[in-house]
Amino acid sequence: MGLTSALNTAVFGITYNQRQLDVTANNIANADTVGYSKKSISATAYFDGQGNVAGLTATEIRRVVDEQLQADYFSSLTDTNYAKQIANFTERLDGIFGTIGDSSSLSSLIGNLSSALSTLMNDPGNYTAQKEVIAASEAFARELNSAHERITDLRQEADDSLSLQAQTVNNLLTSIDDIDSAIRDATQANISTADMEDERDRLVEQLSGYLDIEVSDGTNNTIFIQTANGQQLYSDGQAANISFTPTHLLQPGVSGQTVLATTPGGTTYDLIAASSSGAMVATAELRDEILVEAQKQLDTIAAEISLAFSNVTVESTAVTAGADSGFDLDVSGLQAGNTITLEYTDTLGVAQTVTLMAVSDPSLLPLDNTATSDPNDTVYGFDISSGLPATYITNINAALGSTGLLVSNNGSDELRVLGDSGAPTSVESLTASVTVTADSDQGLGLSIFVDQRAGTEIFTDALEDGGQRVGYAGGISVNPSLLADSALLVNYQTTPTANTPNDPARPQFLLNALNSGTVHFDPSAGIGSTSSPFEGTVIDYVNNTIAFQGNQAEDAKTYATAKETLTTNLAIRYEESYSVNLDTELAFMVQLENAYAANARVMQTIKELFDELLRIV
Repeated sequence: MGLTSALNTAVFGITYNQRQLDVTANNIANADTVGYSKKSISATAYFDGQGNVAGLTATEIRRVVDEQLQADYFSSLTDTNYAKQIANFTERLDGIFGTIGDSSSLSSLIGNLSSALSTLMNDPGNYTAQKEVIAASEAFARELNSAHERITDLRQEADDSLSLQAQTVNNLLTSIDDIDSAIRDATQANISTADMEDERDRLVEQLSGYLDIEVSDGTNNTIFIQTANGQQLYSDGQAANISFTPTHLLQPGVSGQTVLATTPGGTTYDLIAASSSGAMVATAELRDEILVEAQKQLDTIAAEISLAFSNVTVESTAVTAGADSGFDLDVSGLQAGNTITLEYTDTLGVAQTVTLMAVSDPSLLPLDNTATSDPNDTVYGFDISSGLPATYITNINAALGSTGLLVSNNGSDELRVLGDSGAPTSVESLTASVTVTADSDQGLGLSIFVDQRAGTEIFTDALEDGGQRVGYAGGISVNPSLLADSALLVNYQTTPTANTPNDPARPQFLLNALNSGTVHFDPSAGIGSTSSPFEGTVIDYVNNTIAFQGNQAEDAKTYATAKETLTTNLAIRYEESYSVNLDTELAFMVQLENAYAANARVMQTIKELFDELLRIV
């Protein structure tokens, strides 16, 4: 190697050492800066035809980042934020329902109502006992109202949160667009982008908390961001616009507005549907699913306790016509939502159960089998909008046309259903479940609870207008007639003669309805399934609902804790992969200083040799 080549090598070396010293010093200075990644500089040497160093460039500063670990951390952060949001709301939801042992919970309050009815049954003429039943009923209704309202407030809070989250995501995408454009321009100008990439990573990290996103490399050191199902969020300097219209009055059972993303090309899509995790997805799920389900459970409780007290069974009368036998049934008291239950044996000898449901809006017909919660029945709807029992029977006949049964009017506007000895088919039973409309003279049933959302209305569980059951927990109240006259709890008959004074029959009916009357409960409220719905008493369902909410909150908390632990571990590993180790950097700086000094000595020696050569010359 000639002296000139040696000198060039030393000059290039000292220049490279200086750049390394600058980068290392910057690493040390930013060791405590959040999100700062360790930087390194790479060099490229150029040689002449004789193999001597002709040049060296040291301009490319690179970040030390484990991209796979980074992707795992961002993905875990998405799931953790989703889980934490669910856990936060379900814990508060559980607090609304309370615990079985909580004196103010629905479980305790319905227990108090049962105890009050038992006391009244044993002493029906006791005015204080009557008032205790009313007080317990009011307390139960008020708690349903309060719980329903508080869940509505949670839904509204979730809706407000979605609005803020949508704006935050929009701002993050705009910021990513700005920094990404700066990175693209710097790359094209051969200027280091390492620090800008750190800033972009911090923005992507924040975005990952709201949505599960896929990030890939674009051109000129830019990035491409899409949702979990491949919808574009950001690409080549163009970010999607995120918009959300708040729902100022969330109706029971009705979903709020979704978050929309509009691409630069004008395509609009549902951002929530395009994603599967993250805080924003959790918030939408809470507002439109988890909290709606909780309200539906309250509505189910309100509906079933009302029906348990107010519905009475209308029995049929056995009848024989020629060779055929069956039953006659009075259908004059039917209201929308009331049902007729028919059990028969078909032509193949198979036992069948049919539920005939009354509707006043014929546009609802035909009804699906899910109109009842019983998995073993076949549901037929029939129109009662005429108000004429004779027309009811005509409509029932049309509904049952495929059964092979003989359906007719018995001549007194009563429903007659006969088996057909020639088919053959046979009728086993025929009954109706009818809601009483008066406080007396309609049997032992009593509408202790009524619907007061639009004046005072008897609750019949009608399907019209979206279903009377939807939102009923928010409007359930004690019957004003009962508040005015507590003796109605024991007086159930005025004509032809009044029932015996202090008769315990009605309190006993009400107590049995609460403690012993078993029904299938709506599986769409989250308890039980369509094929195996929960079956039991109203008290059983209340206790199961409280247990359900407690388990849901506990499961969410456990899941959130597990996810947070995983994310914390990944965060530590991720930070370790890019963070600055002061000891290592300081040791490296000493090495660089020594190398710098060595190159300087080489340059000094070459200078001395050149001086000596010049003197010789």
